[in-house]
Amino acid sequence: MAYKGIVIQPYNRLSELIEIAKEVKNISAKHEGAYPEIEEKREHPSNILDYFIPKKEIIEKNLMPYLLQNYLDKHDSVNRTARALTENGIAFIAALNLHHY
Repeated sequence: MAYKGIVIQPYNRLSELIEIAKEVKNISAKHEGAYPEIEEKREHPSNILDYFIPKKEIIEKNLMPYLLQNYLDKHDSVNRTARALTENGIAFIAALNLHHY
């Protein structure tokens, strides 16, 4: 999840997902952010409220490098989950076009 603004930290339930996914055949996983121990050291940890920052403010405060890092963390999170599922012999289907516009 986003490090700030959603759930009490630290929050990393990947190991629980792996255990549950061995039994539950139709489960979904939400992926957001870096590991909590990485996020807590960042100058600008991911924050759900960042989705609502006006473009003008992002530019004025030079926030784009931070938002880009947070965005790339989401992709890393999806890959970590896919890798863990694969390493544990759990088949999965990635949701196609989930965020297609």
